[in-house]
Amino acid sequence: MNRDAMLADPDRHFGALALLAAENLERGDDAAAFRYADRLCRRPQPAARDYLLRSEASRRMGFADEAVLDLARALERDPTDSAVLHVALNWGSAEQKRAAARLIEAEEYDLLSAPRRRAEALRAAPAALGRGNPAELSVIVPVFEGYDATRACFEALFAKGQKAPLRIVAVDDASPNAPLRAWLDQQAAAGRIILLRNEANRGFAASVNRALALCPAGDVILLNADALPPPASLARLSEVAHSAPGIGTITPLSNNGEYASFPAPNVVNPLPTAAEVARLDRLAQKANGSDFVDLPNGIGFCLYITRACLDAVGALPEIYGRGYGEDIEFCLRAREQGFRNVCATGIYVGHAGGRSFGPEKRRLVMRNLALLERRFPGYRLESASFLEADPLRAARAAIETLSPVAGETVLLVCAEGASHFMARERARELAGETGAGPLLCAWAPGGRVALRGAGEEAPQSLGFKIDVPAGLRALSGYLRASGIVRIELFDPLALPLPLLRALFRLGAPVDLAGGDLEWAVAPATPFGGPCRTPDEASPCPTCADGAFLAGGEDETLSKRPSPQRKLLAQARAIRPLDRMAESWARRMFGVSCVAVEAAPDVVPAPHARHVPGVLAVILPLPDAQADRLLVALGRALARRDSTARVVALGSCVDDFAVMASGNVFVAGAVETGEYERLLRQYEVSAVMTPYRTRLFGRADRLSRRFGLPQAFFDLSMGELPRGAGDLALDPRFCDAKAAAQIADWFCARAAGSASS
Repeated sequence: MNRDAMLADPDRHFGALALLAAENLERGDDAAAFRYADRLCRRPQPAARDYLLRSEASRRMGFADEAVLDLARALERDPTDSAVLHVALNWGSAEQKRAAARLIEAEEYDLLSAPRRRAEALRAAPAALGRGNPAELSVIVPVFEGYDATRACFEALFAKGQKAPLRIVAVDDASPNAPLRAWLDQQAAAGRIILLRNEANRGFAASVNRALALCPAGDVILLNADALPPPASLARLSEVAHSAPGIGTITPLSNNGEYASFPAPNVVNPLPTAAEVARLDRLAQKANGSDFVDLPNGIGFCLYITRACLDAVGALPEIYGRGYGEDIEFCLRAREQGFRNVCATGIYVGHAGGRSFGPEKRRLVMRNLALLERRFPGYRLESASFLEADPLRAARAAIETLSPVAGETVLLVCAEGASHFMARERARELAGETGAGPLLCAWAPGGRVALRGAGEEAPQSLGFKIDVPAGLRALSGYLRASGIVRIELFDPLALPLPLLRALFRLGAPVDLAGGDLEWAVAPATPFGGPCRTPDEASPCPTCADGAFLAGGEDETLSKRPSPQRKLLAQARAIRPLDRMAESWARRMFGVSCVAVEAAPDVVPAPHARHVPGVLAVILPLPDAQADRLLVALGRALARRDSTARVVALGSCVDDFAVMASGNVFVAGAVETGEYERLLRQYEVSAVMTPYRTRLFGRADRLSRRFGLPQAFFDLSMGELPRGAGDLALDPRFCDAKAAAQIADWFCARAAGSASS
């Protein structure tokens, strides 16, 4: 089998990587195995065994901590995989060994006890507990763990303002928490709840079904014991349930509600305080009233079921064991009966989540999703399509519009492309420095501005059409109501003039972020054309056509005849994001025009010995120009018949074209916190940045932090201090000349290190 042909085939590429990783492990080339396994782990949906391969390669290379970390990722990815579990038992950490033993035991328990649980589900509930009132709304709360959260849930149900009469049925599912059991007994003795107690843990569905026997009439709410329903929320759920024909199930918005999560959808947002839950519920009611949006399925943390739907569908399925999936199947079966599953967008219920199953949750989710997919083959695609279309976005945005960002907030404004990437990077740096998280304002051609919290905090769904006056006024009003203390503009000449004017009118100080300097120094022609004088060290005429570095007073923002540039000259400061941008800004503008903030410095760290011959190209953002330079570098190294290797730590526009030379390996997208590990495990001896006008800082910081020489395009034209062994390239060089100089520099370093 031709592995090279498989690697070059996008359809077989990842299969070839797995084979090569395994083969190199078998032959003892652990560094090569790591390289292939690492790229496997960077594909869009890595599998548990991808992490397992990288874990094994790391362990054999002597990187024990990294091996344990990857084993944890494999366990998280698929805790039902027998190979992962047995490796964890063999050499995992003590906690991983215990977790693997529990998971194996739980899987065996599920297989052996399923027939017994099905038989128990057929038993009738005690008739002495009554038949229920048709006018009542019954709330069923299975309880297992979490004393504080469970008590908060029931206290919320007892509070004034909830729907009355309210029949609360608690099912103690063999809780191991003695104080919790005692508290439930007290509430039952006081007549506040009906308490059922399972002799053995039977799971969510079986517990609910036992309680349903006590609720033969009226609507029912299935409520997790860690949910937090604010006052009157249950009554309003009932109103939505009967506001339109055909509604079968209703799910409110929540911090942790999958489709219905707010502010960020389909993620676990932090649980607010009870007061904040009540505030968000009031905002949701004001913004959306009794509106609702159809869902593929309801979510069981707080699932309102109408009596007609319950009578038509019947009990919850118990084939899903202790939990996860039974609510989805119930809703899909309800839809088959002609009922609608909807989200009540005017109601918000808090939900802690994950308290009942602990580390076993992922195993249950993986197993039960596979079972659900077999029973409803189209469900996963429909769910993904719903998330992609995001019909709940407008409802979330309506709530966010009523709640401007409070506290001292930095507004980062950018366009699409590289400036958006750098604004997100800057937002991560700023997080925690001010009273509120940074707010990202992204403009896209077509006249739309999106406002997003830098993390997953609100807002996450706001958008404004600024090509119409009303949209621009709405954006300005929202920003004025927020606590904006500073505005930073990224790639400001890409932003439309009306937006810039509106931002300056806010009155907050405006800084120009210096990280992508192309807006100020863009070449007249693109780089990379055929070199006319490949053997000369100076720029050829093709290179010189792109000259953009004259600088001087005539190049300052205040002197350029453009309305945007004249407006930008009013900015308070240029705020460089790296040393190169700082050096360029001081040379271009000096101290007489625009103040220049000092770029962040770096604290050196100890580093491991680096093997000669591995050059890491730091590639945080795919870029066509960087691709061309990497291809040229691969060819230059091939002409020198060098054993030097290049690894691109990041993704290219076309990974396969870049790797075709055989000298360049593309690892794939890299998170900021991964570089230290990768520099060590790829055995890197030097780094370089492939960009001419942007993103200098990451490679520069890694070079200085870990004592690695670096190659870079010197936009400062010699003013930036260089480290010993660094290569400063003329940014006017075409790709051929730049690649030749990099290859000569790196091969000489590798040869010198080898001879010494």
